[in-house]
Amino acid sequence: MAQQTRTWAEVVGLTQARAGAAFSSGTELTNIGFLLNSAARTIYDESRYWERFLVLEPRTAERGYISTTEDSINVYGAGTTEANGLYVRNGNSADTNPKYTLYNDDEAVYQITSTAGSIWAIQEVASGDILYSSTGGAIVPEGIWTLETDGNSPAPIVQALSEIGEAIGYWGSAKWEGNDPLSLTAYPDSNGIRVASNVTGTVYVAYKKAWSDTYGNGESGTLATVPTEWAEFMAYDAARSYRASQDSDSGFNPIALRDVNNALERALMKPSREGAIAALTNQLKTQYSTDNSV
Repeated sequence: MAQQTRTWAEVVGLTQARAGAAFSSGTELTNIGFLLNSAARTIYDESRYWERFLVLEPRTAERGYISTTEDSINVYGAGTTEANGLYVRNGNSADTNPKYTLYNDDEAVYQITSTAGSIWAIQEVASGDILYSSTGGAIVPEGIWTLETDGNSPAPIVQALSEIGEAIGYWGSAKWEGNDPLSLTAYPDSNGIRVASNVTGTVYVAYKKAWSDTYGNGESGTLATVPTEWAEFMAYDAARSYRASQDSDSGFNPIALRDVNNALERALMKPSREGAIAALTNQLKTQYSTDNSV
């Protein structure tokens, strides 16, 4: 189900209403954009359990560490269950696009390759049989792929790994058996994210995805929609900051700090540790219902 959003225009309008001002185009509207994005960053940092940023996926561990970024592909939900799993970068395809390989006990069993610069396939390494395909550009297409003759239905969902913003936990087994993924804690240090003293291979990680979005009118790379659960706080916080800049001489601000804090508290009522575990479990039930690899 798609996450609910508010349009950028709605949030700007709400901010204007809170501030009792009409922002003209140009510098003033640009400054309001900065204030709204600052508020978004604040509320993102307030909780590790925002559902839209929760991710559950395999990662590569090297001597007890995983990296916050990894050039690998997660394939899940395929009817050919052996083809599900973590495909790691393994050089280039014949057309110079990236190639990714799924290993089983150090043996290459399946690979993601491309031909003609845009035709992608998941194929068995030994036989060359093509199970699933997709079309795209120079990088692996994400989303649901197409079933081919040698594959079993359904076709998988293919995703590039996200950047880790904050690790929540991990587990090392190859199958989800109802265990709490927080039973094994991942934590950052100077070398990366620590998962265990000497683990090497694939581990399964729950984390909050890094956020690097900028909200705006949809131009110059900005997003024209804002998370619904953030809209009220963003508007209150930006409006208070705006009024503080306008009334700096008197020191009076008509927007009470308690109103800003109340908006923040209302937004934070939903995300929690228990909610995160429920959300991750639901991901497993829906995304991995036909995937025996996790």
